[in-house]
Amino acid sequence: MVSCQVIVNPRVNDLIRQLALLSTIILPKAPRCSVVARCRLYSAAFITCTIILLPAASAFAQPALPDENRYVYRKIPDIVVQTAQKEIHLSEIYTTHPVLLTMVYTRCPTICYPYLQYLRNELQNIRVDGYRVLVLSLDPLDTVEDMTRVASILDLPQPERWLFGVTKEITALTQSMGFHIEWREEIKGYDHPAMVAGIDRNGYLLRILAGFQATSRLAEVLREMQGEFIPSYPLPGDNTIFRCFDYDPITGKWRMGPGFLILFTPALLGLLALLFMSMVITPSTREKRRS
Repeated sequence: MVSCQVIVNPRVNDLIRQLALLSTIILPKAPRCSVVARCRLYSAAFITCTIILLPAASAFAQPALPDENRYVYRKIPDIVVQTAQKEIHLSEIYTTHPVLLTMVYTRCPTICYPYLQYLRNELQNIRVDGYRVLVLSLDPLDTVEDMTRVASILDLPQPERWLFGVTKEITALTQSMGFHIEWREEIKGYDHPAMVAGIDRNGYLLRILAGFQATSRLAEVLREMQGEFIPSYPLPGDNTIFRCFDYDPITGKWRMGPGFLILFTPALLGLLALLFMSMVITPSTREKRRS
């Protein structure tokens, strides 16, 4: 018998094992059933348990994501940040350059390093300047030297744009933007969402992006941080096919979408119908008058 375990969040593994156990408990023993029939019964029981408990599994496996509607446009606390160069207030950074803020920790066994690599690669593809990326540690045990090593691992193409540091006021900062952190003993680390926050030159939180977003979404945040008016935030991806206009935040240009044509299709069809009727009815009317 082969045993395998998916290496994901330990809470998900626990829940999967509980689902399998439940499927064997709720199903009565059926010694007279054939092996195939019994396998089908156990599979049906497992699927039933999974469907019932899947919402709980999703909520249990994922850390709480920040509620952008609740925290956006709030003033960020002016915390003190210790970098490799000096100790500096957050306001000294965002008053000169808007800040793209993310929080990680150096002993992170899961998402932190891939997320930083994602930010590094995506920001290279966006033609927006004049901002700073602030990477803060959410772990009180991290030091400035630890964060400096993280910067060296990333091999940043524009290191002057990035700041790595620690702060003793990380709790005040995370609470101000709804960034949920939870220590998990089974992984000996923090359970936290991968997210980035945009802060303007006045210290207000403009946007929160959770997870690995499309380049266009990240570009929207950078442009809004610069004070550019972003008139709309269309849903990313190609699934939304009936937009009237498509806005490209990377180039800042608009283009007509298929939804615009669909919007005016009934009017165009009605106009064509009137023209056709006028072409058909008018000659017949003239012939009747002549006769």
